[in-house]
Amino acid sequence: VNMGKVSMYSYTKADLLAVAPSRQILVSFTNRIRLDFANTWVSHVRAIGMSNYLIGATDDAALAGLKKMHIQCFSMRTNLPQGEWPWGSPSFKSLGPHKIELIYNALSWGFELVITDIDALVLREPFAYMSRWPDASFLTTSDHLGNTTRDGGLESHNAIHTAFNIGYMFFRTSALPLISEWRKVIAEQPRSRWDQGEFNRLARTGWSPRSTAGLSDARLFYSYKKEVIGGVLPLTLFCGGHNYFVSQLPQRAGVRPYSIHTTFQYGAAAGKRHRLREAMVWEDPPEYYNPPSGLLTFAIGVPAELVAPRGGMTTRGHIALVKHQLKQIRSALALAYALGRKLILPPVVCGYDKAWYALSSGSASRGVFPGAHAFALPLRNCPYDHFLEPASLRPVETVREYSFLSNPRTPSVVKESVSAVHVDEARGEAEVSRLRALTPKLLNVTNLAAVDVLRAGLLSGAQAAAFRAKFRYVAGSWCCAPSVDSKAGMPGSAFFNLLSA
Repeated sequence: VNMGKVSMYSYTKADLLAVAPSRQILVSFTNRIRLDFANTWVSHVRAIGMSNYLIGATDDAALAGLKKMHIQCFSMRTNLPQGEWPWGSPSFKSLGPHKIELIYNALSWGFELVITDIDALVLREPFAYMSRWPDASFLTTSDHLGNTTRDGGLESHNAIHTAFNIGYMFFRTSALPLISEWRKVIAEQPRSRWDQGEFNRLARTGWSPRSTAGLSDARLFYSYKKEVIGGVLPLTLFCGGHNYFVSQLPQRAGVRPYSIHTTFQYGAAAGKRHRLREAMVWEDPPEYYNPPSGLLTFAIGVPAELVAPRGGMTTRGHIALVKHQLKQIRSALALAYALGRKLILPPVVCGYDKAWYALSSGSASRGVFPGAHAFALPLRNCPYDHFLEPASLRPVETVREYSFLSNPRTPSVVKESVSAVHVDEARGEAEVSRLRALTPKLLNVTNLAAVDVLRAGLLSGAQAAAFRAKFRYVAGSWCCAPSVDSKAGMPGSAFFNLLSA
């Protein structure tokens, strides 16, 4: 059922069969303020030729929005808030029973199910991959940070003790003993029990990971009282946010993942959007890729000794590296603002990772999120939420992501209408007037890394004041120093402000 046909369904066996006569169904859900995520999610599902999907709407406004976009949808009839569901809040946890009911019903009706969060994009058809393990009751993504296999198969048992992430999961009807108990336990305390935490607990209740007799693959394991069979999907193909954006496992392996889920990020919904734009998988309207006011780009300058300092990277070195690049971004943003153009943000390199607690102090892995591979550092194409709040940059209004010119959605008329220009500081404000008169879609300022636009007198007093007023709150934070650095007297965290970097 696609555009032009019925898009509104009920979540019944008959309607699931109408959408998925093969009895393989792909399901997600959204509220009103995540409709743009739903649009992106569905655009990928359609692009890979799948019509056997449904999106649940948790509020009436979301349902109306999905119908308007001709997205196959149904009402979940919840009383959940239409706004943010902060992680760990009662609203966040109250979604759990509704999600579990979707799983329980689909399995009870004899369907195979892939269910995802709306920020876990489906980039490749999943069911053919899952069919490689016909005895698996469930296959789950994981918060594990270091892949244990490289052959395209499941993760080994070295990865099964880390938290299973229920943001992207596959189920068969043989998982019903586990799902039934999960449903019962969550229903007892729906606003306080966390669905993911309870799933992890129950899946490991009476499990027997050491026993692999009778399994089609020794990487599978007997789960939940040995009544169901589980497995962990490969981190390189079914990516969490760290695996994709920091360790960059699929990029290193040269493969296209089946899924990218924006976990392990620090900028809320705006940070997720920005990361997905950086990955060139976010769906913006056509005008985003061809702004009438034009664009400005430059090559950031980063001395090798800042990236690989003598004696190795430290917290102080990481902070200095970020600040060095922020100064150049500030200067470029000031010039773009004065010219009325959108700045294409440069790729940034970070010396350390970012975490909610102390980074690794290992001799070979210093500075990475504990458990991640050491090869992640130095972190090139460092996510902007590692040092700034992306929302404060007003991405659609003022900037574009570093991958913008590589995005196939960006039209050739933009990529080919380019002028390379050299800023002449000696001309002062007249130089900005000269650059403003240039009409190509894209200005490539070749010496901008060496020019401090705000201090060089290129902007008028009024322009400089307006720029500072507009971007005074562009800031962000970083945490947390390896304990070995903290013991050496280095700061445990850092606060970055664009205007004072």
